[in-house]
Amino acid sequence: MKNIFPLLAAVLFTGCTHTINFRSSHFASPLVEDQAGGGHVAAVGTAATKVTVVNNTGTNPPSVEPILINADVNTEDLFLINNVGLDGRITVWKGLELFFDNSLLGARVQILNHGATANNWVAAIHGAFGNREVSDTNNYGSSSDESKSKVDTKQAGISVGYRYEKVAPYFSYINESHNVSTTVKNNYGSFGPYESKGNHQYFSLGLTSVGSGFRYGIEYNKIIIDWEKAQHIENQDAIALKAGIAW
Repeated sequence: MKNIFPLLAAVLFTGCTHTINFRSSHFASPLVEDQAGGGHVAAVGTAATKVTVVNNTGTNPPSVEPILINADVNTEDLFLINNVGLDGRITVWKGLELFFDNSLLGARVQILNHGATANNWVAAIHGAFGNREVSDTNNYGSSSDESKSKVDTKQAGISVGYRYEKVAPYFSYINESHNVSTTVKNNYGSFGPYESKGNHQYFSLGLTSVGSGFRYGIEYNKIIIDWEKAQHIENQDAIALKAGIAW
């Protein structure tokens, strides 16, 4: 326990870290639009799961252990307006839709009661994948460093709910795996790639509107977080909001 305090102090006060943000909510509702070509586009405000894969980028070599989870959260992270993403869905066939969730692309199948009227149980399964690059630069006096990460993500989930006429409450479970490869350049040279991997499990309770026009949703998430070489991981609670247009 004593060893973690100097490290946390370095993260909080020097800022010489490389942190990757992961969305804390995915709105995996159990409904696919009734007609081919139907869908929606929406803005989503979420908190982030912040994974620090390099906690001192300016040393020789950079300090990459332990990985820190949500160690450099600040007050701005508490406001969903600072973590806005874009979601979209389009139905390509009966019960089947394609969707994007920021950097993730996936497919969802409604396996129970697709096209049914109100007052029916509904369920869906989905899979998604994506990759992205995250980079940042730290400047301190006459020195600077640059960190870059390649992030590969795979996701699978299931959702069960009850469709009323205007809204559908639901429960969803998502398992999400991440592989991260990071390189660092500082005054001492180039370092890496450093490999790290983790797993996030999302247990979500949500509510989404049904039908065309204005589309909204709200979701609560309990996130079980597991990363190799990480210490003092705490599970995360998060709320997310969604608003957009459906057709």
